[in-house]
Amino acid sequence: MTEDNNLEEEAKNDIENTNETLNEAGDAIVEKTDSIKENASEAFDTAKEKASELANEAKEILGNVKDKATEFINEDAKELYSNAKEKATEFADEAGEKIGELTDVAKEKAANLAEDAKETYTEAKAKAKEFAGEASEKISEFADEAKEKASEFADAAEDKLEDLAEDAKETYTEAKQKTKGFFQRLFGKK
Repeated sequence: MTEDNNLEEEAKNDIENTNETLNEAGDAIVEKTDSIKENASEAFDTAKEKASELANEAKEILGNVKDKATEFINEDAKELYSNAKEKATEFADEAGEKIGELTDVAKEKAANLAEDAKETYTEAKAKAKEFAGEASEKISEFADEAKEKASEFADAAEDKLEDLAEDAKETYTEAKQKTKGFFQRLFGKK
């Protein structure tokens, strides 16, 4: 009778060990999957945040360039023209002949400054577009890299899950065979 009790106790222990092994394997699978999902989500969030930062910086730079060019055109060029015109008027009393020359010179300088300001604005606008294009390319590259990394994480997770599932299946089959063999020895059946 003691041998039967020992065998029965051993069978219970084997069943408990098998259940514990299955539970541990399941927990490990869930934990690995959660970890992989979290890593992929963090990588995507980081990529999205960087892309947003780059886009905001590009918008801010373009806005600053436009503001500076407009300010120059609206304030500095007008002020220079106004100053030249004022000087020409002051000299009008002293030299009537010089008025035409000074006015022409002042107008020409103002026109040149306005033209220079327009060219500067055009160049700044082109540079801002170029920068925005480069930023867009970088954002696209970063997004592609993030997608690729997320895909790699997903593939790795799938492989790990398959490996863990196969291990759990093998452990279950082995425990089942041992339990079956134990009961056959216990009850004398083949």
